[in-house]
Amino acid sequence: MDIGRLKNNTEFYDGFEDEPEIELYLSESPDFIIHIWDGYFLDIFGSPAMDGKGWNGFTRDYNQMERTYEKQGVKLDTEEYLNDLFIYKNKDFEYDETIECYNLLYAFLEYAKSNNKTVIVNWW
Repeated sequence: MDIGRLKNNTEFYDGFEDEPEIELYLSESPDFIIHIWDGYFLDIFGSPAMDGKGWNGFTRDYNQMERTYEKQGVKLDTEEYLNDLFIYKNKDFEYDETIECYNLLYAFLEYAKSNNKTVIVNWW
């Protein structure tokens, strides 16, 4: 894994500076931070399964507008959010860049889990 991409990464927010942003960082290493345009989150999490099994992670937060969505500085249960993200690994995305954004988000969470780091999320 190229951990350099996990530090101060604005690749998926550049050009969208006036639009909503999701920021994830490691509390123990604040230079490990990624910024993501809300449109990519919508593309990933915006059409969840309606099978009645309930939602977890960002799917719940984004679609129910609660937890991480309504507060700043929320700590993530990395395992829960990785499991939720994994559900979308084969999804067809609207934007070509979304798969790259997905991969970055997954790598970020996986790095945090593997290194026992705390992920903090802010919605702006």
